[in-house]
Amino acid sequence: MLGFRMRAAVSVAAAAGLAVGPVGLPAASAAPTPINGLFAITPGACSGGTVTGSYFRMILPAGTTAGPFLANGDSACSDKTITPLSPGSAGGLRSGAYQPQPAAAFDAAGNALSGSVTRPVKFYGVGFATATNQVDPQTRQRAGTPVLYHSGGEVTGDLSAFGVTWNKQVFNQGAPKPGGGLPGKTSPVRGKYNPQTGDYAIEWTSQIVGGPFNNFTGLWRLTGRATATGAAAAPGQRGAAAPGAPGAPAVPGAPAAPGAPVTVTAAPPVVNNTITVAPTNRGFWQGTAGIATLLAIVALATALLTNADRLVRRYSAHD
Repeated sequence: MLGFRMRAAVSVAAAAGLAVGPVGLPAASAAPTPINGLFAITPGACSGGTVTGSYFRMILPAGTTAGPFLANGDSACSDKTITPLSPGSAGGLRSGAYQPQPAAAFDAAGNALSGSVTRPVKFYGVGFATATNQVDPQTRQRAGTPVLYHSGGEVTGDLSAFGVTWNKQVFNQGAPKPGGGLPGKTSPVRGKYNPQTGDYAIEWTSQIVGGPFNNFTGLWRLTGRATATGAAAAPGQRGAAAPGAPGAPAVPGAPAAPGAPVTVTAAPPVVNNTITVAPTNRGFWQGTAGIATLLAIVALATALLTNADRLVRRYSAHD
């Protein structure tokens, strides 16, 4: 009898647990939604101490995202550490597809000929451009298809295929790196996205591994409006009108038809597209002129030491 009562009590407790279990469990978070389509780029622009739109900065090896940064004498901004970016021939960055660099990636002077993602822009007198390649030209590793996701307005993604061509050299500037690593100051893609309008702003950092800018880190910020395509459209974005519906009014914010020009609209309602650049307290030696002067001093010191060594050996030989 006692055994029967114990079994009955266990059965009742189990049934109660099944009844209330789901209520006590935390709600499962929704999986991030891929945003396949074009992330149109709003051009960067500087005015006084404020920069809007898309831009690039290069962090010095000992620096952080707060600086110090390497100055670009070709920048149109008063703060030469900021290099504004403009949309390339495709209008911006594609999520869900590669935008590879051409087979002939440079002209005779080393200027980059890629121009699909961003328009080539001068950096130390030589044009640089960006591309996304299935096989990363620098590491020779396969890179994942560029893809950006959103969940609750937050953006994540895989931009391991993102790279730069400059002065007949290639630099991976993706996050993560091909293979999935985040070496040094490389940080994951993060940002904001409004699924009702497509307005977005994303940032990431990518440390350079190898080459003349080894251990320098690129800081990238892209802003603009994303146009999702087909079935992969994010919730809240409506597709184009179905065929056979002539005269249907255009839907504001609807994806453009394939091949149609992309209109980039500024002032997104959710994403902050304007930042105020704090004055960069760079000493003379961190500027372009200072770096050039330092290199000249090093060369002169090397020459003096070499000549001094020759004189010592000559004097010793006479003794």
